[in-house]
Amino acid sequence: MPGTQGIYGLLVAILIMLKVGLLSGASVALTTQQGAYLLGASLPICLVGIFSAIAQGKTAAAGIMMIAKRPEEIAKGMVFAAMVETYAVFSLLISILLLNSIVL
Repeated sequence: MPGTQGIYGLLVAILIMLKVGLLSGASVALTTQQGAYLLGASLPICLVGIFSAIAQGKTAAAGIMMIAKRPEEIAKGMVFAAMVETYAVFSLLISILLLNSIVL
């Protein structure tokens, strides 16, 4: 599951490339301010993604250890790992909303 944060980062990168026209062939000349806005829009998924991936890896490993000792606790292990994922999903949503608010 920690690999999904990388997919979220890739999604934001593709959205930025679409916004500036790199994938359509008609690239837009950006000002420094617009570039800073695009960088700022990518920061939520960048920062939260890396820290939530690390935390999710630790949580998943702890869940595996818990399941190995008590197999009846499988639901707890899955829920704990999924709860960490919600922070990455929220940061993806914030990055997309910030990106859509930028006018080029």
